[in-house]
Amino acid sequence: MAATRWSGTAAVAGLAAALLCLSGCQALGLPGAAPTTPHPNSAPAVDIAPPLDCSAFTATPAVEALLGAAAPLATTPADALATPAGRGPFGAQAAGGGWCRWGDDPAASSAATTAPVHLLSVQVLPRATASWQWQAVQYAQTAATGAHYDGGESRGGDCGRAASGAGSSCHTNVLVGDSWLAVDAVSSTSAIDEKAFHVLVQSFVPTVAAIDARDTTPAPVKPLSCGDAAWLKAVAGVYGPTSVAVLAPAATFGLPNALVGDPRVAVCAYRAASGDSSLIGTVSVLRGAAAAYATYHGLVVDRDPDASGGTIQLGSTELATLVRHTDASGSAPAETVIDALVGDAWIQFAAVSGSDDQAASVVQWVAGRL
Repeated sequence: MAATRWSGTAAVAGLAAALLCLSGCQALGLPGAAPTTPHPNSAPAVDIAPPLDCSAFTATPAVEALLGAAAPLATTPADALATPAGRGPFGAQAAGGGWCRWGDDPAASSAATTAPVHLLSVQVLPRATASWQWQAVQYAQTAATGAHYDGGESRGGDCGRAASGAGSSCHTNVLVGDSWLAVDAVSSTSAIDEKAFHVLVQSFVPTVAAIDARDTTPAPVKPLSCGDAAWLKAVAGVYGPTSVAVLAPAATFGLPNALVGDPRVAVCAYRAASGDSSLIGTVSVLRGAAAAYATYHGLVVDRDPDASGGTIQLGSTELATLVRHTDASGSAPAETVIDALVGDAWIQFAAVSGSDDQAASVVQWVAGRL
């Protein structure tokens, strides 16, 4: 569950990248992004409660008994700060599902600390049968049939011990009706009892079944194909490589790969198509995500004192952006992450190199495609 980090550029390279942004933005017919301000913009005034009734899944004592330590219910999935928005719990929320978290936040500590972690994560994604079946064939090596659960089919689960120390983890996926339930448990100080884990997951199945039964067909949205030629040309125009390609997702059975099958979620990781094929960054677009963005925004403001606000231009309208760098938590190397809410659509670009203005230019271009 550790985050993958990427290296930033040196000062001279950063200056060159800023100059490149000027020509890149002009090539796209876009003005350069406005400078950032010292403090983040105000959070949207919407309800930021977790999207699921987490108390309907389980009570905290049962989680603490499994993890062997205190594990209070969390109001934010803070580990999502290390995940592209469209591949984490906020993506599940935008797709009409949701998340629950109990326990410690592994993103709250820097990589240099050894603070214990005790975490139970639950995600639910509706209308996932087609992706479940497709992944079971495509990623058969990681989609082995798992433990038996009454009321659901299980795949891709396991439990394991840490190579050193007493830490352990368990995870599983269960298809309940048409909804994908993903459960992950981590304890860095004790061995999670596998039988107890399965018993707890079994207790979640009726709750997910009730959620699945209430699911309704969402209103249609305009599809966004971020791997199309126009998107590739736009990213290349900002960052300079001769050509850009989309990086295929990890070939692993799991809910993150199911998210991209929902029309309200678009995720593309871009890389240079020649030379060293280095990663440029990842764009996420989540429609119907005002509540998810409010939760994320509040989390960033709470956890990252160095986060700042900026603006992009959409026609005659100036839109606020949220700017953060992932080295602010003490870990390195870093990404530059720019977020904006356009109507109820959350746009994020997490760049592994270049300037803030370059990343903001990509967000601005995507905003014009909605």
